[in-house]
Amino acid sequence: MKIQQNLLFFLEMETVRICVFLLLFLSQTWAETDELQMVDMKQDVGRDNSKCNITVNFWAELKELRDMVITSKSKIEKLEEEKSELLSRVTTNENKVALSDARLSASESETEELKRQITETPKVAFSVGLTDAREIGPFNTEITLKFSKVFTNFGQAYNTHTGVFTAPLRGVFRFTAYSITRDQYVGIYLCHNNKRVNRNDEHNDGVGFQCFKWVSS
Repeated sequence: MKIQQNLLFFLEMETVRICVFLLLFLSQTWAETDELQMVDMKQDVGRDNSKCNITVNFWAELKELRDMVITSKSKIEKLEEEKSELLSRVTTNENKVALSDARLSASESETEELKRQITETPKVAFSVGLTDAREIGPFNTEITLKFSKVFTNFGQAYNTHTGVFTAPLRGVFRFTAYSITRDQYVGIYLCHNNKRVNRNDEHNDGVGFQCFKWVSS
């Protein structure tokens, strides 16, 4: 009976030891498990923070890129406007140049035409004198003066035999005449197709010789 009691006590003690050991083991296991869980949680938190940082950086960079795109788009639009304005100016200048070229070409054509006309148009000019005699006249009636001394006669328009100038072409002609008189009245008519178109009268007051000039066109 005593042996059974001792055996029962021993078993109880062993059971207590086993329970204590199990409690200690479980406590250690739980502690290690808690530590592992804490480490895992910290790692998860670190990873989450890293992800958050990456996400924040990504959105910040994306916003910066968006701002850059908006700025670039604004610059491109401004450049397009400047390009359009420059093209308009270039077109305007090209039109002006084309107009200037057309005017220059027209002027050159007119110049060439004038040169051709000048080249093809006969030159008309004459310079004549009456005589080497001391005096001519006076005359009681009107006569046609025949200038016998011919210095130049371009175009052969002046006829020394008739004293008539026949214009070989249409235009404006200038006539200049000089006379020297002494104590006499001088009157000169310029006739066109036998019609008087101009008259010049001069009278010397008797003091030496006087030279008179008549101009008519």
